[in-house]
Amino acid sequence: WLDIGSWGRIGITLLFGLRMIALGSLLVGRVKTHMLGTVFHLIGGVLIPGGVLVAISELNISTTSSWTYTIAFGSIFVFHVLLMLAHRHDILTFFAIGNGTAFLYLLVGSILDKPFYRSEDIYVYLTMIVGASYLLLAHAFKKGWNERLVGPLNFLGSSWFLGACFYKVFDAPLWQMLYFFILIGGLYVAVQIKSRSVLALSTLFLIAHLTYITSEYFADSVGWP
Repeated sequence: WLDIGSWGRIGITLLFGLRMIALGSLLVGRVKTHMLGTVFHLIGGVLIPGGVLVAISELNISTTSSWTYTIAFGSIFVFHVLLMLAHRHDILTFFAIGNGTAFLYLLVGSILDKPFYRSEDIYVYLTMIVGASYLLLAHAFKKGWNERLVGPLNFLGSSWFLGACFYKVFDAPLWQMLYFFILIGGLYVAVQIKSRSVLALSTLFLIAHLTYITSEYFADSVGWP
């Protein structure tokens, strides 16, 4: 790695990733090579974000501002969205969603222009929004060409949304009461959309919340018996 020079490092990450994407685009539309095209798109999608970071470092592009990374991931997001619209393939949708999520967090961080630990509440609410968005995307993808993403999106969406809400429970009496209704809503949604992952996560967070409430308010009393 140290011996191949800057352009060598960029070549085996970013340029190689772009080449994999190009090969995937050539092969994914053909019946006989469709799966092979998916594999090339998977390799390219994994390599490109890291390759962009390597290119930023090796080309000595200013990194004093977080806007550099925001613009970089925004460009990757647009790139994958265009590929997704051109080829209508779920692996491209997956990378578009992943890079779009990274871009959203980086954008909020760039706008705030202050460390994460000083603005954690905003990120908690942002995580709630992202989780809810994943659930809505999963609902929209049913019986479509992105149907294979429904399960992962339901899992990620419910875990992010319920996890972020649970974070607000600590030392916040209003959220402690509100969270019961959120969990009841989660159980209802799980039944309506027939999702085992949403049902399991809602149940686990309900147990966790009951455990927290019990330890917080009933530790030295008769309690739940």
